[in-house]
Amino acid sequence: MYSVDDLHIAQAAESFPSAYPEREPISGASRKPLTKSFPNAKVTMGVGYIEDRPKAAALVGRIVTSWADIEIQVTRLLAELMGANIPQVAAVFGSLRNSRSQSDALIAAAEAVLNEQDLLLFQAYISRKASLEKDRNDLAHGCFGVSVSIPDHIVWVAQSDFLAFTAAHKANQKTFDLKERQFVYELGTLERIAQEIVEFYNQLGFLTGYLTARHDGPRGEAFRAQRYPELCAQPHINEAFLAAKTKMQRGKTK
Repeated sequence: MYSVDDLHIAQAAESFPSAYPEREPISGASRKPLTKSFPNAKVTMGVGYIEDRPKAAALVGRIVTSWADIEIQVTRLLAELMGANIPQVAAVFGSLRNSRSQSDALIAAAEAVLNEQDLLLFQAYISRKASLEKDRNDLAHGCFGVSVSIPDHIVWVAQSDFLAFTAAHKANQKTFDLKERQFVYELGTLERIAQEIVEFYNQLGFLTGYLTARHDGPRGEAFRAQRYPELCAQPHINEAFLAAKTKMQRGKTK
């Protein structure tokens, strides 16, 4: 076990290239309706077609698989809130199969032990988690397709819409327009989501460390006082924090 005094900064004598492939430029845009972005595109949907777009497939893979690490961080956070050991908390948390139940468990634990200031920050984190989880789940449970007129990006449709289209097609009903429900995920959009999940993973670690300092006496409280505004100002957390604060203030005025 190292103490803080054992650590020091040292510059490496050699420089090595990153082992990661070059990242795509990030786009702030969300997925785009197919009919508006590529109105003349002819799309082929089905299993395996995503492999025709290897860059997009790799990005979807990064997004989907990284969520397990988010859940590990959330389990650590729950263990801190409950004052329990991680293996026991992991067993309980893992038994809650749907996201709503997991969030309810987190919120119940937080409301029982956190003061108003910390609870406000925690609510911002929960809001941010829900937003990212929706992005991840859409990709994990959607259906993909490709078009020769869209050489790099991937076409996506909700599973429910693809099922409805399949049923309508089988019944020879021509009224269901699948194209109106299809979207294009550009590489830059997928890269942004992937990097934001990594960002949130680190932010969850920061929150757990901040809450752990509650048990460190005056030294911990001094750290928390300094750290709190820094956590509130983090990218994406800041917007969620302000929204949670406004909601709390409205609730007090009623």
